[in-house]
Amino acid sequence: MTGPARWGLRRALLDLFEKVRLARPLVRVYELLLATRGAVASRGISSDDGLPLPPAHLRAQIGPSHADARVFLASGRHHAELLSELLADKGRPIEELDALLDWGCGCGRVLRHWARLPKTRVCGVDIDTRMVEWCKRHLSFADVAVTRLSPPLPYPGQTFDLMYAFSVFTHLSEELQHAWMRECFRVLKPDGFLLISTLGEYYLSLDRLDERERSSFAAGNLVVLYERASGTSLCSAYHPPRYVRERLAADFEQLAFQPAADEGRHDLHLFRKPRGVGATHRASAR
Repeated sequence: MTGPARWGLRRALLDLFEKVRLARPLVRVYELLLATRGAVASRGISSDDGLPLPPAHLRAQIGPSHADARVFLASGRHHAELLSELLADKGRPIEELDALLDWGCGCGRVLRHWARLPKTRVCGVDIDTRMVEWCKRHLSFADVAVTRLSPPLPYPGQTFDLMYAFSVFTHLSEELQHAWMRECFRVLKPDGFLLISTLGEYYLSLDRLDERERSSFAAGNLVVLYERASGTSLCSAYHPPRYVRERLAADFEQLAFQPAADEGRHDLHLFRKPRGVGATHRASAR
């Protein structure tokens, strides 16, 4: 339920089901229905990279529209190209990086597009064991591991030149977001890049938030719905750009901000870890 559609009645139903703790099963049934439809629609479709496609039930879990194999492949390619362009614009071609990490790699939507990198160590992590196992079996060029909902990552400090997280901070509680931002800071090298996507001002027009929540967002506060479901698509976090810049990522240097920039109309934020700080430097608290 992450697509940029108006919620209206859907929000009211989710609120009702969440009160009786049935919202998460409802979302799961929705994903299974999408997977069934996606499997039928995707028959006969193959990738042009020679790598296998993950099954529709895994694709549906990373986003409703991705049950369709064509959307899955196109969106992954788009994000890989976007990352390449952003880094090239900052004078760091992605082909020259020593190591990158896809945090929240799922079933390899973006990860699969790094098979072409000649020397870069490609890593991925996800909290879903089934996603990780699929990647391990089919994307052998990547080092993929299971991680928990909360830090740490299974890597030493100052390991990566690039870390990116598409639709990860969008599904975490505020406490977990700040804990993970500190962990991102730890595993990045000085001058390392961090790219994250968030749900920003575009989503205020889609009936996702009630009047009180919209007022809080307008005042510069993070708004998180269904925090008890952190780490699932039911939990959704809405980030004022100022909050991301001044509070969540205060210890990073912001290099670029693109509002409603991808096909899901997520905001994109590119940061760099400053030079002259170690892996244990603690990112700002809330």
